[in-house]
Amino acid sequence: SSGINAEYGGAKDIIGVCSGRNAELVRSLGATEIIDYTKGSVTDYLLENGAVPEAKKFDIIYDCATNSGAGEDYYSSSMGLLKPGSRHGQYVAINGSPGFWIRAMTGIRVGANEHLFLMKRNTAEYQELGRIMDGLEGGEPIKPVIQDELPFNEEGLKQGFDLLKSRRAVGKIVFNMDM
Repeated sequence: SSGINAEYGGAKDIIGVCSGRNAELVRSLGATEIIDYTKGSVTDYLLENGAVPEAKKFDIIYDCATNSGAGEDYYSSSMGLLKPGSRHGQYVAINGSPGFWIRAMTGIRVGANEHLFLMKRNTAEYQELGRIMDGLEGGEPIKPVIQDELPFNEEGLKQGFDLLKSRRAVGKIVFNMDM
C-alpha cells in the first residue's frame, strides 16, 4: 500500500498496475488509473503510433514486482517509461536483483535515477515514517492491507510461504511472534 499512498508525496496521477481482480482494492488505496497487466504491458497501454509520448512518461516508477519471486524483471521496460532529466524519471525498487542491491549498498550506481527503498537506522527517519503512517497534514493514516496473520511456528511459516509463492496474496502476510 505504500506505493499507492503516493498522494502523501504530492502525486496527482497514480497509476496502479495489477490484475483486474485487484483493481478495486488498488483504487481504494489511491490509484487514479489502473493498468491490468493480464491484458498487456504498461508500455502497450501507453503506446501511441508505435511510441510512448513524452507526456505519458512517468516522474516516478515505484516497482514492487521485479524480483519478487516469479522471475519478473520490469527494470529495463521501466527505464524507457521515465521522463528524462535528473529531477524527474526516478526508478525506485523495493526488491531488486542481487546486483542492484550490491550496487546500492556499495554506492556504485549505474544512474542517478535508480533507487532502492531503504531506510537509515536513525531516529529522524523513524519519526518521518511514523508521521507518514499517522497521516500527513491531517490526512487519513495509512492502513496496511493484511492478507493473513499467522503464528510464528513451523506450520505458520510453511502456510505463509506457500501463500507467498502462490502469487495470490493480496496484502501482507504477518507472522505473529505471540501466537
